[in-house]
Amino acid sequence: MALQPLTDEHSAQLWEAFRGGEARALATLFDGYYEALYHYGLKLTGDEELVKDCIQNLFQKLWRRREGLRAVQVVKAYLFKALRRHLGDETKLLRQHRYLLPAYSDSFEVTYSHEEFLIAQQGDAEQSARLLAALNRLSKRQREALYLKFFDGFAYERIAEVMGLNTQSVRNLIFNALQVLRKVLAVVMLLLCGLAA
Repeated sequence: MALQPLTDEHSAQLWEAFRGGEARALATLFDGYYEALYHYGLKLTGDEELVKDCIQNLFQKLWRRREGLRAVQVVKAYLFKALRRHLGDETKLLRQHRYLLPAYSDSFEVTYSHEEFLIAQQGDAEQSARLLAALNRLSKRQREALYLKFFDGFAYERIAEVMGLNTQSVRNLIFNALQVLRKVLAVVMLLLCGLAA
């Protein structure tokens, strides 16, 4: 049975119930946001096991500290920010213990493999290949902001909260990223039109 997506209002109600001691409310939040948190964490670190552990630890920590937590209006943004911070702390701790782990840089890693390009170039997916190439030209922070905006549906204010930036900086990041994408894709289209002529 598939879960219905959680609305901000329903999530806030569940958050209040969880703060009041209802374990089922926290479990519902976990189930409702696990997949989005997992994909976001994976984009941050690339380490599946670390992301799974950090999500689990995050929810355990929330349960232990529930009585001291504040009311939250947008639970999804709160959880993304908490996971981002927790992943950063964990990778720093692991590096101190000299584990071989890719360094967590306060940025967002989205790279696309050669195989993804080949798949994207087959058939009607040429536009996808161009878009993937254009995305790889963006800075890590621009990719993260676009991911949060267009894949997770966050408002600018929530993206700012998650990334630890002010709202205007987020607007600028997204605007500049879209400008780069428009330019790159326009050049590609011109080249393709020139080749077709």
